[in-house]
Amino acid sequence: MTKLALWLPLALAALGSPLSNIAAQGVLPPPADTTAAVRVTGTVYDSVTQQPLAGAQVQFVSGADYTKAYTVRADSLGRFQIDSVRAGQYIAGFFHSAVDALGIEPPLRAVTVTAGSPNVVDLAIPGPARILAALCGPVAPRDSIGAMVGVVRDAESGLPIADAKVVVSWLEIVIDKRGLGSETRRVPVQSRADGGYFACGLPGADTVLASAELNGRHSGLVNAAIPVDGIVRRDFSLGDSATAIAFTPASAISVEARKKTTVLRGSATLRGTVHGPDGKPMSGARVLVWGTGLETTTNSSGRFTLDSLPAGTFSVEARSLGFEPRLETVDLSARQPASVDIRLKERVQELSRVVVMGKASRVAPDIADFLRRAQSGAGHYITANDNVLKNAFALTDALRLTPGVQVVPSGSFGHVILLRGRCVPEVYLDGMRMSDGYESVDDIPPGQVAGIEVYAGVSEAPVQYQANGCGVVLVWTKR
Repeated sequence: MTKLALWLPLALAALGSPLSNIAAQGVLPPPADTTAAVRVTGTVYDSVTQQPLAGAQVQFVSGADYTKAYTVRADSLGRFQIDSVRAGQYIAGFFHSAVDALGIEPPLRAVTVTAGSPNVVDLAIPGPARILAALCGPVAPRDSIGAMVGVVRDAESGLPIADAKVVVSWLEIVIDKRGLGSETRRVPVQSRADGGYFACGLPGADTVLASAELNGRHSGLVNAAIPVDGIVRRDFSLGDSATAIAFTPASAISVEARKKTTVLRGSATLRGTVHGPDGKPMSGARVLVWGTGLETTTNSSGRFTLDSLPAGTFSVEARSLGFEPRLETVDLSARQPASVDIRLKERVQELSRVVVMGKASRVAPDIADFLRRAQSGAGHYITANDNVLKNAFALTDALRLTPGVQVVPSGSFGHVILLRGRCVPEVYLDGMRMSDGYESVDDIPPGQVAGIEVYAGVSEAPVQYQANGCGVVLVWTKR
């Protein structure tokens, strides 16, 4: 008998004589010989992630006296073994944070331990379909929705955080009387007292963005792939953002943009290695942490270190020319450095969009107007002489530090431009509206760009460029 806390007997007692209830339902097996001591083995399985549940705490409670229990912890493969168990009737169950995150009671199973034969007892978290139906309600048979589940914790203490807001968002293609467009969908949920949360109604077979926050404490944006009719697990940790400092992006050449823009800083460290598709270290790869403005390049051994990072859950991105950018989620803490291993994949060869750059008759006036607005306009401006444009691999690289702009991954290896409120702006190329410019702007080579204008609202944009209520991005090329 272990000295660990007997959580299952207490739970059984709270249920009010559950053994008799189970017996009345015909689930509890008949009495067995209690004179022999035998070995019980088994595996704890997570049906949500379809993996063994490592570290689960397993308990067998005696059917004769449920104040007596055997307790053991499963290994890294979810396997457990209990020696010297007296033959008889038991209620078996397990405890794990994955069960807490789902907001369900630990699943219990009535078993009989017998002498003279192998005693194998496998335990499992219920399948995603059952959990979705229980927590999200019934759905239409043709719906392919999924859900996200997890726990919000303090980055330093590891303790659960209650009442944190978790927001899941994604871009959805819509067709209305105005034609084909896109809208940002958001599902906000609140963490329970135990830090767990559950977000329903998410698009299956799609990638969403998620973040957590509470009273000025923010995580970064992270990607999550939602399985069809399934559940994805994503935990968040929140650090203390009071240590954030402000700096002015190099792209801020207007008076308005020179106002300090707050980015997150702290005392956490991230170390890691970037590998190529063949597993060999990659030197010269760019590594950046979203929401911090901090980036570096890997050395000859493919290694990198980033200091002064905020604590919490953030996304780290690695990219190199000729390879598909890779995004990983990291949990940063001031207590100890975090580590990550990133493997890039070769860029998939596909027919890319064709961007036609025509020569308009008003080339000189257009550029002159841009330069004039850059001196006194209310927007944010980037010129060909700015380092953020000179050093950009893709055009969205030059926009990452622009105030009010978010650059997030699209469903493939591209990126999407979002403005304040996570809305989609209108994008114009040399004065011509691009129907899907918010996601195809990376098809424009940065070396051919003479300048970029970003306007966060309708009132700020030049009157000749129609805004959709979100804002406008104007791109001017060298001609």
